[in-house]
Amino acid sequence: MDEFKDNIKKDSSLPLVSILIPLYNAEQYIGGLLDWCLRQPYKNIEVVVVDDHSTDKSYSIAKKYESDRVHVLTNPKKGAQSARNFAFENSKGRFVKFHDADDYSSDNIIVRQVERMLKDGDEDTIVFSSRHTIDEYGNYGGKATFADKDFDDPIDHLVFTMKYFIHYNPHCYLFTRQTVEKAGGWDESVVIAQDTYFITNAIVKSSKLLFVAGEYGVWRIFDDNKHLHKRTPEKMVQLTDVIFKVVEIVLNHRDDEYSRESISFYIGRFVYGDIKSFAPLLPYIDSRCKKLGITWTKIKSPRLGILYSILGWKRTTLIIQYLKKLSQKFLHRKG
Repeated sequence: MDEFKDNIKKDSSLPLVSILIPLYNAEQYIGGLLDWCLRQPYKNIEVVVVDDHSTDKSYSIAKKYESDRVHVLTNPKKGAQSARNFAFENSKGRFVKFHDADDYSSDNIIVRQVERMLKDGDEDTIVFSSRHTIDEYGNYGGKATFADKDFDDPIDHLVFTMKYFIHYNPHCYLFTRQTVEKAGGWDESVVIAQDTYFITNAIVKSSKLLFVAGEYGVWRIFDDNKHLHKRTPEKMVQLTDVIFKVVEIVLNHRDDEYSRESISFYIGRFVYGDIKSFAPLLPYIDSRCKKLGITWTKIKSPRLGILYSILGWKRTTLIIQYLKKLSQKFLHRKG
């Protein structure tokens, strides 16, 4: 690592890395993210910021950083997906990192991911690092992943992350330009869980996934009722459709007992995580599963067996989720 960092300072022929940032009402975070970009030990980078018609000071803050390395554009369309695609179209890097404006990453993630890519990868390889979380109150969730290993078969990675409901955000990955192009970019018709759908499409087009330990991307988790992605009934239908799109992609590449077991847990974990929003859609979810010949797992705590038997799975899960939210609010006020 140290030797590679020393060579980076001397060798301007190393591949260009494009950091692509969709920007919408993130005035609190965009300056810090651009500072992070510019202090990277890997110097051969370009930053393309695409403002998606922000109504706060995000655009004016980003414009202050504009230079030959930082380009600030305005999205000719509307929406995060089109902003990402527009940034990609206006970038030149051989390697690409999509980075949301309100998230952040460890300081050496780019230099170490490029090092791994050049050492062991090819033009269809994806390199990734761990994901950590932080909530809106500043509480760190710590490391939230444990699929932290190389995968010679990309489908193994997808099935494994489904089985254990592991989610990596886009800035945890370093993509090659070729992989993004093969994936077809970001589907602009998808308005929720866009990263899940894009990453799935990119992974199935890749040759392998290589893991870089010690580095990480941090995802800021906001209360959906206060944030941009408020879970309206319409959005929940769209989310359900994306979940099943991902399921079908995996089944099209590998349809075996282990894959179906992983998919069953994957769907169940989504439902369990927000039972209040998913409850009206349970018949729809059941019908989608039936068409595919699959089931979904009702996640249960072994300590609450009696409660499940008395109240049923749905009511018990609603109570659990309600108590969790109360606990989070109490801890925040106490802190």
